[in-house]
Amino acid sequence: MSELVRVLGIDPSLRNTGMAVVSYNTESGFFHKPSHCQVLVNPMKYKGTEAILNMLDMISEASQEKCYQEVDVVIVESPPAIFNKNFPASTLAMLGHISGGAVALMGLSKSYLFKPTEWNKSRKKEVTHNRTIADLGNVDEWQYNKRVKSEKYMEHILDAASMALWWIKENHVDE
Repeated sequence: MSELVRVLGIDPSLRNTGMAVVSYNTESGFFHKPSHCQVLVNPMKYKGTEAILNMLDMISEASQEKCYQEVDVVIVESPPAIFNKNFPASTLAMLGHISGGAVALMGLSKSYLFKPTEWNKSRKKEVTHNRTIADLGNVDEWQYNKRVKSEKYMEHILDAASMALWWIKENHVDE
C-alpha cells in the first residue's frame, strides 16, 4: 500500500499570503505537481489592525476548504524580520500575528513554524525557486484554486511550495 504525504506550505504576509500543497508518494518516491495553489490578496483599503484581521479571516476561510483540511502537515514561515534588528517593530508584530494565526487556524497539532533560513538555507530566492521547479515541474502545470493574474504573486506560491518540498525531503526522502 502506498502512502501519500500531503504538505501545505504557507508563505504568510500582511498583503499576499501564498499557499500550495505538495504531495509525495513514499512508496514510489514520486512527487505530484503542486495543487491547491493560491495567493490570498488583502485589499489596500485595509490598514493596520484591520489588515491583520482581514488576512486572518481569509486564512480562516481557506482553512475550512476540504483540500487544506486533508493535509498531513502545514509548514508556515515565521517572520524573517525577527532576526533583523533594523526591521520596524510594528511590521514585525503584524507578520507575527499572521504567522501565528495561520498556525492556529490550520491546526496546532499538524502545523509548524520555520525560519526562512531553516528551509531555504540562506539561498537567494531565485536559486530556491529554480530548484523547486526542477523537482516539481513547470509552474504552468501546477493546479491552482485561483490562478494568479500577476507574476509578482507567483513568488509567494513558489515560496509556499518550496517550504513544503523542503519538509518532505527532510522527513521522507532518503538522499
